[in-house]
Amino acid sequence: MILKLLEIKEHIKSIYERFGIFINMFLKFIISLFVFYTINNKLGFSNITDNMIIIVGLSVISALTPNVVFLLLTVLVLLVNAYSLSILLAAVMAVLFLLIYLLFIRYNTGQAYIILAVPILYTINIPYVVPLLCGLFFGPVAAIANVIGILLYYFFSSIIAASEVSDGTSIANTVNFFNTIVDDLKDDKYMVVSMIIFSCVVLITYIIRKQKLKHASYIAILIGTLITIVTFLIASVTAERNVIGIVVGSLISALIACIAQFFRMSLDYAGTKNIQFEDDEYYYYVKAVPKLTIAEPEKQVKTIHAQKPTGNTTDISEILAKSISEDDFSE
Repeated sequence: MILKLLEIKEHIKSIYERFGIFINMFLKFIISLFVFYTINNKLGFSNITDNMIIIVGLSVISALTPNVVFLLLTVLVLLVNAYSLSILLAAVMAVLFLLIYLLFIRYNTGQAYIILAVPILYTINIPYVVPLLCGLFFGPVAAIANVIGILLYYFFSSIIAASEVSDGTSIANTVNFFNTIVDDLKDDKYMVVSMIIFSCVVLITYIIRKQKLKHASYIAILIGTLITIVTFLIASVTAERNVIGIVVGSLISALIACIAQFFRMSLDYAGTKNIQFEDDEYYYYVKAVPKLTIAEPEKQVKTIHAQKPTGNTTDISEILAKSISEDDFSE
């Protein structure tokens, strides 16, 4: 079974090495399409961006340009939707995004995608994969990105809830609109609990993954998933959340994390070696664990049978004998 999975892995890697540019463009297009569609489907305040042609066009631009363009277009789509609801809301969101950039993303550029992934994956009930992957591939700092992502998700949820009460067109409606958003965020204890749980999962997964244990990464995924399920089930007792959705979403997230770890690195613990060596200052004890690989199949040369001479085939010995006789005759 493992060998078969390794063969599939190597086959996928070979395909990616050959067509990596086109695969990246296709994946960026699919991800962009999903993100823009989700934003317009959940918010949907603007008639400008709530158009499939516009969404596809923005996705094509994102696929053909650097990743930073995709982030800028995502922010632009969010601001356009907010502007259609309230000019003041768009201004507040612009300031919020600017603060997030100046205080965090500016120093951790790659983690902007973590912030974006959390609210987007909440819409399909698998946000629990984000802290697991952060613990495996990043470090404790990624917990901050998770917290910001959760804050944005609940902020947008409050905007949707407030839009049903007030449209924000007049001054009185605008005040009522923002009061509703602030009250929702202030009274939502489940949001704070989610931030704490996600941060703990990132830290615990990271700590276990760094331990000198066999299959440490998969153990980290298992423990991180158990912590996620247990803590969210306890928190859901008072918050009245979908218990089945939490369990199923956590298990799917764990499966995705295992697949990502398998493609990132697979180790052969049966071939572990303990090596000792020294230099002028230190004596080293090194534990070397080889990566799981499959040997390339050896080329087999089939036996080639000599072709039997036919009636039209001239024997080389006859040609030589005839040549010698002609030379003798000429002398």
